[in-house]
Amino acid sequence: MRQLHRSPEYRIVIPGKAVSFRSSKSADYKAKIQEVAKRIFDKPIIGDFVEVRLDYFHMKRRRMDMDNIAKCVLDALNGIAYKDDRQVKLQAAIAYSLASVVFIQQGVVNLVKPLAQYEEYLFIRVRNAGNLI
Repeated sequence: MRQLHRSPEYRIVIPGKAVSFRSSKSADYKAKIQEVAKRIFDKPIIGDFVEVRLDYFHMKRRRMDMDNIAKCVLDALNGIAYKDDRQVKLQAAIAYSLASVVFIQQGVVNLVKPLAQYEEYLFIRVRNAGNLI
């Protein structure tokens, strides 16, 4: 049985092109994510049901392997947002091409607010979604 409770949602905006864990630039990208995450998380989330959602907004039409980007992000957040990435039981990753009309689910307007500053960015949301019993 899963206990549900309200917990804060931590939000991280990483400007620029998202990077795959297979890329030669992945170490620099992970360091960039870690630098921002360390300012947001004073300690790793404790609990066995962490939820991570990734929303990538980009201008150029390109084939996005969001699973490879997710792997890079999950590895970068390991030890900072959560003790171990085995705690991540729900992970969702979506890419939005801004070259066409984008439909965003109601209630998540904060996802697009960074568009005022950045042409391309990765929006990371992390929260403790409860405990599995």
